[in-house]
Amino acid sequence: MKKLVKLTKKVLALFVAAAIMLGSMVNVNAAPETLQLGPGTPTGVYIGGVSFSYKQTVSGEYLYCVNMAKKTAENTTATLVKNNSVIDGGIIYILRNGYPNKSITGNKDKDYYITQTAIWWYLDLVYGSQNLGDRFKEIGEDEYNMRHFVKDLAYAGYSHRNDNYTASYNTSIDAVISDTTLSLKDNNYVSQDIKVTTSSDVSTYKVVLTNAPEGTQVISSTGATNPTSLKVGETFKIKVPAAKVTSGNLSLKVKVEATGAAGYMAYEYQPADREMQNVALLEKNQKTVSKELNLEVATKKVTITKVDESTGKPIAGAVLVLKDANGNKITSWTSTTTGHIIKDLKNGNYTVEEEKAPEGYAKSNEKVKFTIDDNNRDVKVTFKNKPKQVVINIIKIDQETRAVLPGAVLVVKNSKGEEIAKFTTTDKPYVLLNIKNGTYTVEEISAPEGYIKSDQVMKFTVDEDHMSHQIVFANVKEVPVPDTASSTPIIMIILGIVITGIGINYIVKNKKEA
Repeated sequence: MKKLVKLTKKVLALFVAAAIMLGSMVNVNAAPETLQLGPGTPTGVYIGGVSFSYKQTVSGEYLYCVNMAKKTAENTTATLVKNNSVIDGGIIYILRNGYPNKSITGNKDKDYYITQTAIWWYLDLVYGSQNLGDRFKEIGEDEYNMRHFVKDLAYAGYSHRNDNYTASYNTSIDAVISDTTLSLKDNNYVSQDIKVTTSSDVSTYKVVLTNAPEGTQVISSTGATNPTSLKVGETFKIKVPAAKVTSGNLSLKVKVEATGAAGYMAYEYQPADREMQNVALLEKNQKTVSKELNLEVATKKVTITKVDESTGKPIAGAVLVLKDANGNKITSWTSTTTGHIIKDLKNGNYTVEEEKAPEGYAKSNEKVKFTIDDNNRDVKVTFKNKPKQVVINIIKIDQETRAVLPGAVLVVKNSKGEEIAKFTTTDKPYVLLNIKNGTYTVEEISAPEGYIKSDQVMKFTVDEDHMSHQIVFANVKEVPVPDTASSTPIIMIILGIVITGIGINYIVKNKKEA
């Protein structure tokens, strides 16, 4: 017996050294400083005549002996062993996979027996001690066929002896919903499905509501109403009785909460009576996580969206105004690519008008009407704009005949004198499209053949109210001037004939008088 005690002391010394080497794995403050141990209760005698007693705290936590040769640790105070607080990976593995964390045979007494003897067998493997002899390990009675459970657990612990079980807090939870606004359905405000995702160590979660009116319900995807917990993978909805929503707006807070196992740690305690066994305690470190969502109940609202008439896509930049039935302005805003929401309008008739069109669009003169009443509380209004189409037709004509004249070279300039277009007229109007708002001029650089160049500079303005123009440029024909050099001989001949005729007439007249 003395030899066994000496051997056990050597084993404990080695055990303490190993614990000190692994001390960086633990946060000592995570364990209580002292434990109150209750009375020991003998276990059955199952293998090779070995028996011992349960080790428990007064609150019922199970403890396991690491000093087989000493007295049972019971009815005393045990203190956390400072600087020796971490049991190695093998001990932690055995405690995690033994009683009470896992059922081995389904029998509490046998499972505790297997777990305790597996720890002693493990210590023999690691330190060469003889906590359990051959009678227990090989040749002794094993009426309930339990030896292989002990051996398997001990050797599994041995293969995990270098594992680091420092707690790692990776537990997480998230809640996702496509729209946080509750919609009115059958006299209830109902949310979209709320989907919850968690880390792998979480199996269930619970829902906590804040600022929820009386009668508000949590409805799970399985149909359960106000369940105490939901399984990961289940979605849920929030249903609020419309009759209980009395304020203009209700902001309902939904919190999903879960607890996950972030890791395991084991600690060693020494009883006040040093003749008693040191004991090991396994603690399951847990972390509680949560995520909050704010759901809104707008008792009355209108969503106004400005869209392109051709594509149906939202467009930004329009200045819109909301008016009541008497034409009084309630509010105005500039559109964005998302709908503009106005909440809590009184029951009545309303119109939406456009004060300024978005860039590149024609101003709409439409007045979009809608009504808010108790049965029409969530209204969606779509206001359309046509893409702006500026059309300038420029044509050259004969001033007298009004016929179209090709061949004139014209130029169009903006207010800065910059050339916008230069072209030669044809027998069809020249078309200028989609130029920016502003003032422009058209002038002639050269006239068609046979016409006098026009010095006229024609102006036109493009704005929201003047998006098309017909510019008519007229030219006057040239008047031909006779060629005096080529016509002189003819004139002289005619003049000679006239003079000769006059002279002959004069001579004849004088003879008669004589």
